[in-house]
Amino acid sequence: MNERAQVLIVDDHALVRDGLIALISRWPEFEVVGSAADGEEAVALAAELHPDLILMDVRMPRLSGVLATRQITAADAHVRVAMLTMSTLGEDVYEALRNGAHAYLSKDMPGDRLHDALQGVLRGEAVLSSAIAAKVLAEFGMPARSPEGPLHERLTDRERDVLRLLVDGLSNEEIGGRLHLSEATVKKHLGSIMVKLHVRNRVQVAVMGLREGIVE
Repeated sequence: MNERAQVLIVDDHALVRDGLIALISRWPEFEVVGSAADGEEAVALAAELHPDLILMDVRMPRLSGVLATRQITAADAHVRVAMLTMSTLGEDVYEALRNGAHAYLSKDMPGDRLHDALQGVLRGEAVLSSAIAAKVLAEFGMPARSPEGPLHERLTDRERDVLRLLVDGLSNEEIGGRLHLSEATVKKHLGSIMVKLHVRNRVQVAVMGLREGIVE
């Protein structure tokens, strides 16, 4: 990243907010531009500050992080939202992803892993971890088949290859290296997959692939 990514931190616990501000402010790639204590405040600040990235708690007073995420991403397609929470309940995960979140991260992860995860989110390379994906599958089971046909019949062989590597957590550059494709071609395949699956981001692509049984 050539410029510092502007970050908004949202959590209803002051100690958590202060800790995240102190941690992220140490990283030269990021600049904390604001913080909010609930979803309503987050929506207002996002409209005012236009951050690149929002770290969003899930459960907060007045307006939940999930509903705030839906409002923010509907108003600004540029911003990326990473849910940062202690909740790994399948329902929380599913609702967050369905409402536009780009990542679902645990508050107990080490700082260096959070740093790497946020960089991945900004590059559009964050995917759902296998542990969280398993909870989603256990909570909701297999979905009804789409009238457009099973997923494996809607995707080309190359698109399925890209999808499998995406779920494994590879970046666009790494996927291209594995498949001997340019990064631009990988992005083109991902765009086609999103259109065919009617999803908005890479995390949702990964969940769909897992739920349809294309990847394990």
